[in-house]
Amino acid sequence: MIQQYNINEKFNKDFAQSIVDEWMIEENKVFHLTSSIQKEKIRDFYERIGNLIGNYKLLSEDVNLGNRSKQKANQIWMEVRYDSNINDAYRHSANPQPLHTDGSYNSNFPNATIMCCLSNKAQGGETIFLDLKVLVDILKQDDPQLLEFLFTEDILHERTGYTNKKKILDFENKKLKINFNYFCVSKKNSKKSLENLEKFFNFINTSQKIKENISPIKLNVGDAVFWKDSEILHGRNGFVPKKDSDRFLWKAAIQIGNK
Repeated sequence: MIQQYNINEKFNKDFAQSIVDEWMIEENKVFHLTSSIQKEKIRDFYERIGNLIGNYKLLSEDVNLGNRSKQKANQIWMEVRYDSNINDAYRHSANPQPLHTDGSYNSNFPNATIMCCLSNKAQGGETIFLDLKVLVDILKQDDPQLLEFLFTEDILHERTGYTNKKKILDFENKKLKINFNYFCVSKKNSKKSLENLEKFFNFINTSQKIKENISPIKLNVGDAVFWKDSEILHGRNGFVPKKDSDRFLWKAAIQIGNK
């Protein structure tokens, strides 16, 4: 599920093509890149890599622009940075972030999310992943009725002026896909749907079987990770910061594999 690469400033088109080739293999969902690149060059370095393997999208958000409906920044990168002065935003908190997909509320979201690391000094803060086949197998055993709901009911997500309505779990071109972010689920969904979504949210965050199948990645300075957003669930372990920016990642949305 997780592919690992050690890269440096000599990253070239041939290496980029090899990553795209690996990306096309269905079983590969997460790509972890390690690097000793100098801190001040990190974001530009990964922007260059991204432009070799795909196309970045201007889908960043900024809490300084207003509430959740007004955060479109129309830039490539956005901060995922601990800031004690910002409330009600997971990307600026030290709290555990529940499993989700980034593109739940945007029907035109690209196939990947990428994050690169400027600082990760705090204890904890691993990015976590859950394979969908494992999720389905666990639900088959523990709650088949809930699993049936996830495969059959269209659910509306909305945020920042975007709306997207589709099933939580589905097969698209024979690939198992997921579309879920509890905090972007629209209140316009039926009462029964909202009850089942609450149940699903609690399940994936409390099930011992789920916890045992989580794959964590601790990013160090210069590292990056990108993943197939609709083909895996991701989140974050909580962490213990000593000061603002102890954990500081740059995050972007990117369409990979169309060069």
